[in-house]
Amino acid sequence: MATIKIKRKDELFYAARNYKIFIDGQFVGKIANGATKEFSTTAGRHNVFAKIDWGSSPNVSIDIDTNDTVHLSLGLYKYGGLLMLLGIVIIPFSPVLKVITGLDNTIYFFIPIFLLTFYCVTFGRKKFLTLSKTK
Repeated sequence: MATIKIKRKDELFYAARNYKIFIDGQFVGKIANGATKEFSTTAGRHNVFAKIDWGSSPNVSIDIDTNDTVHLSLGLYKYGGLLMLLGIVIIPFSPVLKVITGLDNTIYFFIPIFLLTFYCVTFGRKKFLTLSKTK
């Protein structure tokens, strides 16, 4: 039997949530934060993707032989954590930005969050998670 082994990165965001794993469009299980799981499958070509709520990873096409194991790495959107931290970093500068723009201080915290959310529910919906082959 062929095996697909998926290692989910240990991340702060969505740490309490499990990602759903699909092979050839069929739900095969869930994977927790920082966990590694193996899924048995048949030899041949398979499409694998992960999903959480409305967001998913791109399809990863793999070729696997009998008694072979393919290793995949799964994580959150590559720059998602950085964009969230940007909102926190901007807060100390918000009084200066208020003088320059005349906008309320709190808006600078919500702008990166809004932009990330907008991207993730529209253009980046199928890139919200990353799934890639590893060795």
